[in-house]
Amino acid sequence: MSDPDESAQRPATIRETLANKEFAASFWAQAQSTLGDNVARAAIVAVVYGQTKSPLLAAAAFAVSYLPWLGFGALLAAWAERHPYRRTMIGCDLIRAGIMFLLAAYPHAPAGLLIALLFVNALLSPPFDASRSALLPQLISGEQYVTGVTLSRTTAQIALIGGYGLGALLVSIDDSAALLFNAITFVVSALLVRTMVRERPPSLKAEQRTNLVREAIDGYRVVLRSPVMRSIALIVFSGVCFGVIPEGIAATWAAHLAGHADSFAFGAIMTAAACGFVLGSALVTWLLRPQRRVALIRPVALITPLVLVPALFDPNLVVVVIMTVISGASLAITLPAGNGLFVQVLPPAYRARAFGVMQSGMHLIQGGAVMLTGWLAFMYPLPDVVGFLGIAGVAVLVLIIASWPTPATIADAIAANKVRVAADAHAAASPGQIEDFGEVTIDLGRAPLPPRRRPSPGPSARREPPMPDPAERTVDLTERTAELGGLPPAPPSQPARHS
Repeated sequence: MSDPDESAQRPATIRETLANKEFAASFWAQAQSTLGDNVARAAIVAVVYGQTKSPLLAAAAFAVSYLPWLGFGALLAAWAERHPYRRTMIGCDLIRAGIMFLLAAYPHAPAGLLIALLFVNALLSPPFDASRSALLPQLISGEQYVTGVTLSRTTAQIALIGGYGLGALLVSIDDSAALLFNAITFVVSALLVRTMVRERPPSLKAEQRTNLVREAIDGYRVVLRSPVMRSIALIVFSGVCFGVIPEGIAATWAAHLAGHADSFAFGAIMTAAACGFVLGSALVTWLLRPQRRVALIRPVALITPLVLVPALFDPNLVVVVIMTVISGASLAITLPAGNGLFVQVLPPAYRARAFGVMQSGMHLIQGGAVMLTGWLAFMYPLPDVVGFLGIAGVAVLVLIIASWPTPATIADAIAANKVRVAADAHAAASPGQIEDFGEVTIDLGRAPLPPRRRPSPGPSARREPPMPDPAERTVDLTERTAELGGLPPAPPSQPARHS
């Protein structure tokens, strides 16, 4: 369980974080396979467009990688919860490597077949990403976790820029080269995880399973019923909704500024979004003290839509680039800080499903925001559309901030989750047993009330009423967690159904 050290006086450095060999293997596996993914995406779009001369099919080849998150993401994340995360990651990498080798062998196959194979390849992203996100708190914790998340997100932005450029270069040499490069990155990723990351048991044990649909729904319930996780989810979803607007309509905005299609303006806006994210990541990880991050989640999240409001004045390219940099930087500050708090109140058995919920929501909202902005810009002036959407975003964030849980609610949710983690750890160490820890009894699924202090020996001690039976002082953990907005209580007599 990742439990950021509240007494930490400084963030963890990259060297300290990468000194963990398991995390280093996971990080480098993700970094080079992400680079390969972007290389292949650029190559596939070029190949499909070269075959069909159809912008629609080329766009479909690009967008197909996001489709699984919109429908199957939650189910696939729930499936990943049933299996060891390491094994799931290796299996997904090897299957994706096989698909890419096949595409590299037949790059000029019919466009429909190429898109179908890409969709099958994309179906493996939700279980892989959910497994990796759920595994990360088991590898590193505290300030190293925040640094690790930021490092991964920053590297993904760099891989996005470099991957598209490298993909275009490789396609100019040979269509198969880019696809072969991606296949090799998947093989390397599988080898790194296989040799450097040790196996851990699945978070969702066999006796806890019901069916995939119910387990996927439970992932949504555990996020939405918790006041803390629900608030973080709303902050994150709102941030990515408005933060993606400059990048999503970069081509349209560049044409508006220049009066015609302008590749320089388009590239400047697209690059500004990535550069802003890298800048914000560096700020939140290495310049802000750990204690300040959670306090900054709300005000910094408000900056993301607020910085779009000046678009009402139809600024020039320089101002648009500055606005985009600030928007990306504020989003980069919000995400790792929110992630660090989110994982503290997230029960371990729901990690993959909860991260699947977040990833699915982010992809759906980003795609919807870009489509809505483009549709509105078709009917109204682009500066007005962006500016008024920024105002609407500020209003939405103000409402979310007003309902933010109190510090006491956050502390109680973290404490309740720690009790659950301790109970689960004890149950795993001695399954089916009940052990007396002084005045506190811990059983499977049950958590203690705070222990009552014994008075010091003396006359007052003899007048103290006798201690109650520890069994009478145990409290059902699920009920206690539900009170704090966590897991819904489940009837203990209901038998588990396996699928």
